[in-house]
Amino acid sequence: MSEGVIACIYRSEDTLDAAAAQLLALGVGADALHVGAVDPQRAQAAAQRHGIHADVHPDDPLADIVSLDRNGNARDAIDRCGMIGGLVGTCSGIALSFTPAGALIPVPHAALLLANAGFYFVIGAVVGSVLGAALGPQASTHAGFRLIDGMQEGAYALIVVAPHNRHDELQKVLEAAGGTGTTRV
Repeated sequence: MSEGVIACIYRSEDTLDAAAAQLLALGVGADALHVGAVDPQRAQAAAQRHGIHADVHPDDPLADIVSLDRNGNARDAIDRCGMIGGLVGTCSGIALSFTPAGALIPVPHAALLLANAGFYFVIGAVVGSVLGAALGPQASTHAGFRLIDGMQEGAYALIVVAPHNRHDELQKVLEAAGGTGTTRV
């Protein structure tokens, strides 16, 4: 059974306390609850009231809680796929130079090989980079943008690590307690 994250923003201590109490009453372990706020003292005080973790970073709330990118792997995927695309494009451009379809670029026949290699390198690098960004690991800040925005506005973020099959049940509890900006990963 795989675990994931479900999180909400709480605008007041009362709503945060109600949500944490309800989750603990449902059997969610205190070690699965994480709270954060822009002011670390507020987060620590809330965590101490319930015996939960105050380890949510306001600039990257999902870091170290879920396995999303934080150390530049997303950028590496874009770079790597761009280079692979450029290499494939260059090889394709060279191969097309020896066919009748290779005269796509209006250049002298002696420069056709070089022109096609350069043109298809650029096309391949752009397509590879776009695919690398789309299919590579996503940054944790991308997934947690609602949490970041909420904490910057002075709210608390409450993050629950739980099996995916409980997310629907937990989301109802979180939202019934006043949670907004639900994030599921």
